[in-house]
Amino acid sequence: MEFNGKSLILIGAILFIFQIANFISIEIITPELERAQVLAAIGSLIIILIGFLFKQFEPLAGEKADLKGENKFFFDRNMPDEVIHELAWGSEAILTSTAAATILIHNDGTNILRRGITSSNEFKPGETCLRSIKDMKLISLANTKFYPGRDEFFNFCADIPSILVVPINNKAFILIGGWSTKCFTKSDEKWIYNWSKKINNILSKNKI
Repeated sequence: MEFNGKSLILIGAILFIFQIANFISIEIITPELERAQVLAAIGSLIIILIGFLFKQFEPLAGEKADLKGENKFFFDRNMPDEVIHELAWGSEAILTSTAAATILIHNDGTNILRRGITSSNEFKPGETCLRSIKDMKLISLANTKFYPGRDEFFNFCADIPSILVVPINNKAFILIGGWSTKCFTKSDEKWIYNWSKKINNILSKNKI
């Protein structure tokens, strides 16, 4: 049986209610019984707490979108081998270990990598991407359907349900599109953000 956050919260709540009902129905209360009741209550609350922690890291993903485009892999062959190998490894890891459908890495006016479901159109960053690198903050668009600036990403991947914009430095960023709404977890975001720091170090080392 597979447990998720909601089921753990429900189980914990039921156990807590049962132990309260049991305590009320007992006529003679002994010190041993009191200790047992306290331990049972603590156990139930711990289960509820674990359930809330599970929910924090669970994606509330919607239905997988039928994205238009071809699965391709493009990269700037003029980059040093160290940069190419790192970007190839990292982009493959993101596409295989998260709900990402497509990834683009932009540096100083040039799209140096595109992988996954890609558009044949040239992507140019707009207000959202530029704000991300200006503020050096990850921007998560969990549902692009309700985002007023979604047209910015049409040439990235048309009708992409969710997007992460991850800054690398003040002129470079990673753009990641998800198969469905709300499909990226907090741990996904943290891992990708840490990878962006590694990319920045490699780009700086190679003076790119």
